[in-house]
Amino acid sequence: MIDVELLQHFLLAIVLGTLIGLEREYARYRKRGHDFAGIRTFPLIALFGALGAYLAELISIWILLISMSLIGLLIIFAYLAITRHTKTHFGATSEMAGFLTFFIGVLSYYGETSFALMLTIIITIILYARSVLHHLAERVTKQEMTHTLLFIVIAFLILPFLPDKGYGPYEIFNPFLVWLMVVFVSGISFIGYALIKWLGRKGLLVTAALGGIISSTIVATSFAARSKTEKKYVHLLALGVIIANGVMIIRVLIEVFAINRQLFLHLIIPLGILIVITAVLTHFSLQKLHKKKTNYSQIQVSSPFKLLPALKFALLFAGTIALIKIGHLYLSSQGVYLISFISGLANVDAITVSLSQLAENSITSSVAAKGILIGVLTNTAVKAGIAAWLGGKEFRNIIIGFMSFLVAVGIGITILM
Repeated sequence: MIDVELLQHFLLAIVLGTLIGLEREYARYRKRGHDFAGIRTFPLIALFGALGAYLAELISIWILLISMSLIGLLIIFAYLAITRHTKTHFGATSEMAGFLTFFIGVLSYYGETSFALMLTIIITIILYARSVLHHLAERVTKQEMTHTLLFIVIAFLILPFLPDKGYGPYEIFNPFLVWLMVVFVSGISFIGYALIKWLGRKGLLVTAALGGIISSTIVATSFAARSKTEKKYVHLLALGVIIANGVMIIRVLIEVFAINRQLFLHLIIPLGILIVITAVLTHFSLQKLHKKKTNYSQIQVSSPFKLLPALKFALLFAGTIALIKIGHLYLSSQGVYLISFISGLANVDAITVSLSQLAENSITSSVAAKGILIGVLTNTAVKAGIAAWLGGKEFRNIIIGFMSFLVAVGIGITILM
């Protein structure tokens, strides 16, 4: 009788091998060059891996080891034969993909479907993105490479070894959690930097949105200063700040969703209203500006990784956690609101992450939601202050008018919560 489960494992190996083989066949067709394997060979390699695992289970583990050695030798000989025939030295990308395909077959046999599928997708994407990856490597500077390695160190070499428990009075200091914030801020900066560099000069509004991922306050400061010297684009600059502020609110929601789903449900409506107001104004403003063609340079982000700002944020986060716990202990919810206001003057992320963490066990979701909303509204009001301090008259009037309206709506929502 046919073993259906066994048949499924072998079929999975063939399908996953075919996916990789299809990409290699397509690549060979595009470059019209030589490759050691294509759409037929890769599924056979995967099937060979599954068969080796099957026989290893029936007879001996040595069968699998011998199979792995044979496929390795076959790939090496194929590579040497191609280089000798073409008299050209190639990279060993396809050969490595073939060797990994063997293990995909092994994983398929042992029922590790999710892992085998994930590995197949990763391999296929890496193979397909050859030109993109080469182009990226050509554009990466020495500074970017150095900072990327530093990020890997802080994220994967330091973080896993830090103790994940509280120290000190009220257990206010958690080394793992504080350093996680360093990784978190650095990661956001990396994403924003990569997007800005990848998109290039795509216009001021796109830049404002991407800049808002890193810091909406930086966008407000930069655009306010420009509004005095570049009066022709004052409406576009003002709209850019409004968009960046909207991105900041969306970022807060994403941070809360990632940490505390229950708290997210408390904030989705109040913050959603602020986002909708921003979106409506942006839509009508864009309709007025769509006829104007502006080729604006993006905000210059000098480095993808700056440890000092990340450390400052982590310390601010640790301090915020301590103040919230102490404030809530002695001043109840009013202490949390006061600290939220003070924290929002400098950075909305610290209070957002802090309250999202504490809402799980130390404070109620209602108090945490109001605290985050106060932080968001305070940070929004700060941008009006920046406009008044650094911006030109027309820019100042637009930003103060909109931000004041947004803060007023937010205060009304907070009172009703």
